[in-house]
Amino acid sequence: MIAMSDLFRVSLRQVVRQRGFGVILSIALGITAFITLSVLGREMRYKIGQDMVLMGGVNVVQVYMDDRQYPGQPIRGFHPETVDELRKLPGVDLISCNLRGGIVFPIRTTGERAIPLDFIGVDQYYAEVYSLNLVAGRLFNTADIDERRRVCMLGVEGAINVYGRPEEAIGKLLFLGPDVFEVIGVVSGVMLGAWSQGGFLPYTTMIDRNWVSDKVTRLFVRAIAWEDVARLVHDIPLVVREYQDAPYLVVRTQSEQLSRIQSTFMWVEVLLWLGIAASLMLGGFGIWYGTFAAVRARTREVGLKKAMGGSDGDIMAQFLAEALCKSVAGGILGIAIGYLVVFTGSLMLGTNISYPLLLASSAGSIIFSAFIGVAGGIYPALQASRMDVVSALRFE
Repeated sequence: MIAMSDLFRVSLRQVVRQRGFGVILSIALGITAFITLSVLGREMRYKIGQDMVLMGGVNVVQVYMDDRQYPGQPIRGFHPETVDELRKLPGVDLISCNLRGGIVFPIRTTGERAIPLDFIGVDQYYAEVYSLNLVAGRLFNTADIDERRRVCMLGVEGAINVYGRPEEAIGKLLFLGPDVFEVIGVVSGVMLGAWSQGGFLPYTTMIDRNWVSDKVTRLFVRAIAWEDVARLVHDIPLVVREYQDAPYLVVRTQSEQLSRIQSTFMWVEVLLWLGIAASLMLGGFGIWYGTFAAVRARTREVGLKKAMGGSDGDIMAQFLAEALCKSVAGGILGIAIGYLVVFTGSLMLGTNISYPLLLASSAGSIIFSAFIGVAGGIYPALQASRMDVVSALRFE
């Protein structure tokens, strides 16, 4: 019986001699992708998913009181304690309080032309909920809301229509009704929509002037991820009605767009895993073909070893060990590259690494690569071990 150390020493020498680096690289790439998706898959899915949902706004749930549609009903608003409880719901990232409905003011341009701008009342969280970009100036802060300051923000198109350039709008004074408001910021964003041509006021300032309503009648709830949207649609009405009267509460989402994005991302994940499977299968077939080629090329060697007393088990073990060396080498190389990709990806994504998951995926990768080697090499090795001695020695 050949010693195990000699067996793998000879097998490694044969692997180097056969130059099966393509097979090793194929397995390594599959293992690298497997480790990366196993360890960073959740963070990658969240980051990419956030970019996708923010572009469509599908992770923002609109919650509002629809009492105006029912004559004779009092106008109800969201109580502060209700909003506080909603913020505690699992899956809620941010909540912005708003006044449903706007008010139009004519704004005079530098050419003395009046342009009507529609203003809505928002709070300091609105820009973050809708992922707005600050073009110039600053955003609303807590002091603006609490102190009911006479300040406003403009959408980028509205600022351009009035002042020509967004930067020119900062510091300008607007006459809105009997009061004078200072423009402190200009915002833009994919999710802004038609409000890019309008303006924004602190909702507390609008309540003081009774311009729209004296109650917070609308909430924008931003979910952490799209998986949380369905649960929030179910939980939000329960929480609201537990703390206040809300017979005509409406919860609205962009369900069709959300369904499309979920379907798209599901197919992206399927394609990624199919790519990993294809890479590993290619490595397995490469081992199978390479071992068959090695058996055929060394047929006389097999016959000579058998003639010198080598057992069928020794012959089988040698070719199987060569296949294992190829696959395990690919697995080790894949783990090394996978570690590099994981650490680099964690720095770029700004996330922590789950070391237990990293070690578990590494151990699983070694076991799986060894399985690929055994699966790809067992049949050719079995064929080599069953060769007839005389036929093998006479093989040309």
